[in-house]
Amino acid sequence: MAASDRARPVCETQADALLAALTPFRRLALAVSGGPDSTALLLLVAAWRARRTDPPDIHVLTVDHGLRPEAAAEARTVAALCERLGLSCRILTSTAPKPSANRQAAARDLRRGLLVTACADLAVEALVLAHHLDDQAETFLLRLARGSGVYGLAAMPARGLWHDGNGACVTVLRPLLAVSKASLVATCSAAGEAYAEDPSNEDPAYARTRLRQLMPALAGEGLDAATLAATAARLASAAAAIDGQVDAVMASCAVFHPAGPVRLSVEALALLPREALLRLFARVLADVGGEAYSPRLVRLEGFVDRLAAREIAQSTLSGVVARRCGEEIAFWREPGRDGLAPVEFTGPGRAVFDRRFLVEAERSGAFRVVPLGTLSDHGIDRKAAGDWPSQAFAGAPLLLGPGDAAYCPGLAGEAPAGVRLVPLTQRESLSRPELGRNPFGRREI
Repeated sequence: MAASDRARPVCETQADALLAALTPFRRLALAVSGGPDSTALLLLVAAWRARRTDPPDIHVLTVDHGLRPEAAAEARTVAALCERLGLSCRILTSTAPKPSANRQAAARDLRRGLLVTACADLAVEALVLAHHLDDQAETFLLRLARGSGVYGLAAMPARGLWHDGNGACVTVLRPLLAVSKASLVATCSAAGEAYAEDPSNEDPAYARTRLRQLMPALAGEGLDAATLAATAARLASAAAAIDGQVDAVMASCAVFHPAGPVRLSVEALALLPREALLRLFARVLADVGGEAYSPRLVRLEGFVDRLAAREIAQSTLSGVVARRCGEEIAFWREPGRDGLAPVEFTGPGRAVFDRRFLVEAERSGAFRVVPLGTLSDHGIDRKAAGDWPSQAFAGAPLLLGPGDAAYCPGLAGEAPAGVRLVPLTQRESLSRPELGRNPFGRREI
């Protein structure tokens, strides 16, 4: 595609094709910062909605993170545009202290948390983001520079899942991944709409900015944004195939204890290709440790290799202890030097313990979730642990309810009536890549 073609605004036919992914949803939220990308998304979705006979409810969310003095005015500008377009807009703010370092990462994490929480409050079914072709290419290069494997290089999925760390989650949709930034800028210009520019996007202190400045030279060598994004899409298809292998092995050899630990059979692991083995370990680490992101590939590889080298071995990564004894590996949450923070709340309500367990109470009462520690601390018989190492339950959740009732899933007591304590899984970093279409059949492979 020629550069002049990419700079054309998104036409109505193209927009209908891009936004077809939104049609199954009845309540949607749009994340709009006021920059050219999200402003174009807002314009395209508003026009698409106006063309539909049964349009979904659309709620626009814009974040005033307070990290730049212009942020408040930009949020108000977004709200004014929404009013002209006939869409509701909510400005999200935070009282969190301003970060002293890693400002872009801190702003991204703050924005994500505010957006997910607002989506839960509005009961929307999906959050629509304005990530585009150039974002995909830059993300691919960033992860390539970090030595990422096939899952990291698969970059951003068109559909994923975000958590806010407090039990709320929302489906995220990225319908513009095939559209260049130049086309989105042209879309705003064709509509006569102004947009804000974040000066940090031109600051060479950030790696993404430096890579963006290299893009014209890379394009001259054939590595333009479309080529890089297509490569990421091919890797995502390969990653999906690997996930199928991992699913089969997880179903046959993984044992999940309700209190959090996981056990794997070494014999089944030995049949996996290395890339699938690494993916399986990454998924177990996410479930057991509750981290939002996978560890760097080089660290994951070292972790796996240490456990493979000896029949009796122990290693720690991402807040998870893994102990191999012969033909079995047990994984459990490491309490760490400072321990795990307890959670207190008054029902009815919900809370999240250690990013791993959601507790929901439908009735009134004071509830507290603490790490179990040793079994004897709470009068639990060692036999309750069965053939699991007793240390595997040090970070398990113990629910303390009214009347000193104590409950640990699969170990002690029973959940009080109207109270649930369940694990949180499916971190956004481990979202399942989309399967490629099989041209020889109607079903996906």
